[in-house]
Amino acid sequence: MKKLFALFLSVTSVFVLSACLGGTGGEDVDVNIPDEFPEEEVEILIWHAFGDDNMALLDNIFDDFEDMYPNVSIRHVGQGGYDGLRESTIQGNVAGSTPTMVFGYPDHFVEYLQGNSLVPLDDYIDHPEHGTDLEDFVDGFLDENQQYVDGNQYSLPFAKSTEMVVYNKTVMDYFGIEIGTERFLTWQDIQDIADDIVWDEEAVQALTDFDTVEEFEDEFEAGQPHIINIDSAANFFINSLSQWGLEYTNAEGEILFSNQDTYDMLSYYKDLMDDDILSLPIEWDEQYGSLPFKDGDVLMSQGSTAGTRHNIPDQEDGVFGTFEMGVAPVVQYDEDNMAAIQQGPNLAMMADTTDEERLAAWYLMEFMTNTENTAYFSQNTGYVPVRDSAFEDPDYAEFLEIGQADPDDLSDEELNQRPFSMAANVAESQSDIYAFEPPFVGRVTSSNARLESELLVEGIYAGTRDIGESINRALGELQQDAVDFD
Repeated sequence: MKKLFALFLSVTSVFVLSACLGGTGGEDVDVNIPDEFPEEEVEILIWHAFGDDNMALLDNIFDDFEDMYPNVSIRHVGQGGYDGLRESTIQGNVAGSTPTMVFGYPDHFVEYLQGNSLVPLDDYIDHPEHGTDLEDFVDGFLDENQQYVDGNQYSLPFAKSTEMVVYNKTVMDYFGIEIGTERFLTWQDIQDIADDIVWDEEAVQALTDFDTVEEFEDEFEAGQPHIINIDSAANFFINSLSQWGLEYTNAEGEILFSNQDTYDMLSYYKDLMDDDILSLPIEWDEQYGSLPFKDGDVLMSQGSTAGTRHNIPDQEDGVFGTFEMGVAPVVQYDEDNMAAIQQGPNLAMMADTTDEERLAAWYLMEFMTNTENTAYFSQNTGYVPVRDSAFEDPDYAEFLEIGQADPDDLSDEELNQRPFSMAANVAESQSDIYAFEPPFVGRVTSSNARLESELLVEGIYAGTRDIGESINRALGELQQDAVDFD
């Protein structure tokens, strides 16, 4: 039963926040780079959306930087999730109170540019004394940060992620279903898995604490666990369009999914939803599928590699106890148009700063993204290194091998790292099919389009409106004409 929580979708409306940014968006930010690193006391304030675990790792990096530059102090302030971070930064710009540096995504940054709030990094990158070589950055991650329409680069990739599938390996092994970190499942494979899993008395007694099928089925409104959860409805919609050879938006802000092909695609997935094969976290009144996955309410969950730690089974009282977790690549429609969204926060420098603060911030950006630190952060989070050299680093190569090894051959420390290593291996296997959505501002923004994509899919899943109504509601909010569907 789809939760009443989702009914709010029918009355949600979207506001174009870029209208509040001020500024013309056409004025240049003056960049004056000092010849020498500042000697006076400098504070770098960073706004972020990381949780405590990730910030503990960043604090270690910051401590190392402060040891190198004792006159620099780094202070960071969380702004909730990334939506909260974006809103706080927009409001801070209007109020004249912004940080030195901010984490975020290109669709956030293009909105800040409307208020002339970001410092272009090109002169820092090319500087003879303070510059850096961009050739070592992973191409796909760098491309995402070089797509601004004025030709300048305003951000560096920091902690990149992609999506993956975590699955209940204990259950899959019992039913003879082999997946692994390199196998790209299709949605037909997912349907076949659903057919192969038969909850008879033997399976129930072998895998759960229940004595009978009747007791087992009493735990589930649908009679058995769902097969796969999708954490991000927006990512699912955007990525599915790519996998079907269809279009989402472009850098000019055109909305390109107003057609019969999109309707047919969503009809395909609606059938999987109705069969309790494909689910969303709102099924359990959750924002993410990690808890239902660990509880045993769903056997697979597709979400960010950055959320690896949250999916590690630790629910002893769950349906399957503390089962073994496997990791696989993103589910594909077929092999013709394979795609996996790459995401993760980038670093940008705010314009309301002194020349000395900017240079210190630039040095910190370089330090945070160097080979050693990008490998260190990745090994402990499920994010992916942003530099090619990190993949060649002996420590990181050894880390990748942990995910491919037999668990019985690993130490306790290696077993703790194994989930992150498996996620990293999956991310590397998808590197050739990474995709990202174009940022834009105007009558509507790319952030608006993304939100409406999420509401569109959630509305279909929750049953608050049919497919045609869901598409046309999204189009209306994005100031597009309605479409008639067959």
